[in-house]
Amino acid sequence: MLPVYVMYDSGVDLFERDCITDALQEFVETFPQRKVVIYGTRAWSTGDYSSADWYVRNAKRVIRKGWDWVQYDAQSLLELMMKEPWQKANPHIDVLFTSHDLTGTSRGTVLNFCFGMTLGRFTVQSVFRFRDLPATDRRLAIKAVVWHELGHVFGCAANPHRSNTEYKLGRHCTNPGCIMRQGVNLNEWVRHARDAYRLGRIYCPQCREDLLRSRD
Repeated sequence: MLPVYVMYDSGVDLFERDCITDALQEFVETFPQRKVVIYGTRAWSTGDYSSADWYVRNAKRVIRKGWDWVQYDAQSLLELMMKEPWQKANPHIDVLFTSHDLTGTSRGTVLNFCFGMTLGRFTVQSVFRFRDLPATDRRLAIKAVVWHELGHVFGCAANPHRSNTEYKLGRHCTNPGCIMRQGVNLNEWVRHARDAYRLGRIYCPQCREDLLRSRD
């Protein structure tokens, strides 16, 4: 199975890094066959494709009229990740966390913002919009998105023949309490994480089966 490499840009604060680490640990407890390596903010080479900050600096920027911050195009970040030369010699799953706001396009719909986006074995996630939440809710929301996007990486709800699946903004689970339900606002992500802890599991039985069948 491919290892999971995790990086975050230098704007991701210590609290957010702790939340990300907790979420990854709980994911590995659920699926111990997965190896996760956290590179964090450090640069592993010089020049191109050298760190999370390099990816952010080189991604497409989006300036919204009337907004006082810049967004970054999630697809642009994913495309840069896919072009990483190291992938050819050492195939792996890439997870990038950014402190910046993300935007993108899903099924032809241009999004004002997005919490995360996944393409194949590459996923980018933003902590930007969780920063005004109380600490407990902020932790839950960050963890929910981590689990959700990792679920997409490993094929959760991707089988078109599977029941309990919806297709709004990509394929998502409709089973009660599953972290693979669609989340479109802060309150939904907090609620999804609370449901996971209340039920004692992150993924519903169907999504867990999807995960275990993953070949990556």
